[in-house]
Amino acid sequence: MNWLFAHDNRFLEASDGQVYSEVAFSYSNWERYVAHVDLLTVIARMEPLGDLNTKLLNLSSGENVAFEGMPNPYGIRAFTPFPRGYKTVLAAVEKADGVIARLPSEIGYMAVKAARKTNTPYCIEVVGDAYNAMATYGDWKGKLYAPFAERKMRRSISNANHTLYITDRHLQERYPTSGQSVSCSNVELSNLEIETIERRRERNEKPAEKLIIGMNGSLSSPYKGFETAFQALASVKSELPPFEFRILGRGSKEDWLGMIEQLGLTEHIVFSGTLPHQGVYEWLDDIDIFLMPSKTEGQGRALIEALSRGCSCLGSNVGGIPELITKEQLHEPSDTAELANKLVKLATNPKQRQRYARLAFERAVTFQSERLQEIRQQFFQDFKRTIHNKRNEEL
Repeated sequence: MNWLFAHDNRFLEASDGQVYSEVAFSYSNWERYVAHVDLLTVIARMEPLGDLNTKLLNLSSGENVAFEGMPNPYGIRAFTPFPRGYKTVLAAVEKADGVIARLPSEIGYMAVKAARKTNTPYCIEVVGDAYNAMATYGDWKGKLYAPFAERKMRRSISNANHTLYITDRHLQERYPTSGQSVSCSNVELSNLEIETIERRRERNEKPAEKLIIGMNGSLSSPYKGFETAFQALASVKSELPPFEFRILGRGSKEDWLGMIEQLGLTEHIVFSGTLPHQGVYEWLDDIDIFLMPSKTEGQGRALIEALSRGCSCLGSNVGGIPELITKEQLHEPSDTAELANKLVKLATNPKQRQRYARLAFERAVTFQSERLQEIRQQFFQDFKRTIHNKRNEEL
């Protein structure tokens, strides 16, 4: 049996045929699907690896996983019934027994359209909000396209027989389905240790030379809220203990250096680049306060990872973030003053940081791999049963 996984992620192909990804999508991500099929074909954007350091990337290729490249699906043709690359997607769907469309994504929308045309069973993974992702993208083109993207996503999901949401409530309310649905995060945490809380207690009680504040997100994503974080820190830097603001993520730091210098933060900022999955957890162990001041989020993968390491977290009240942290840890998106106020209170109160660390770990427990794997396995078994039933009907 062959399933097709459709998404807009950009994969990087090395000269030896190995395929890498800068964010998520290590081979372990495919194992949840490969457990049910003989071959998983991933259709997505593909580019040459170039001179990037593979040690800082996630290896995506592996046994029983194949990749098919797509041209960039974005542009004026995305507004039309047959966007750029649709024929490529249609041909791939025709060769598949089942389709997994991860949305929002242009390639995912095309895969659903093609699956319906060919009567191929499909399921959907809902990992974000199409409207907010485009409306906060940064320019007029994103804002113009946002309602079209929202409509595409609603149409794709509304009549789907199998839909997996990564949130408990938020995305279900925004993009409802009439078919079977489950709630199951795409973030899997393994080896959660109660010792994490003890290490946090020791760190919070021990005076440190610097308070370490952190953010994890793409520097090229305008909806991550970096400007909110920079402005908040600049407005209260005299009220904070000595601090360092570390930023983990891909993208060019050059776009932000002017603002950082203008705000007088140059000596406080450290760009950590990208790290493989395990390296992210080691990076988080040195973070005292983790920020997610996003303008939009699906669930907040980076926030869940920070919670699992006992980081004290502050975030905006958008997307699935309010499902992860308490109301007192939330602020309005782009509200620099509110974030700054909460940041000062937390930075100067070790006991509060320890309380947040305990709450963080308790919330992270619900994302343990074993629990999520059971939910996901049942979901894909049901999907596989639908495929078998269709085959039997055709005999």
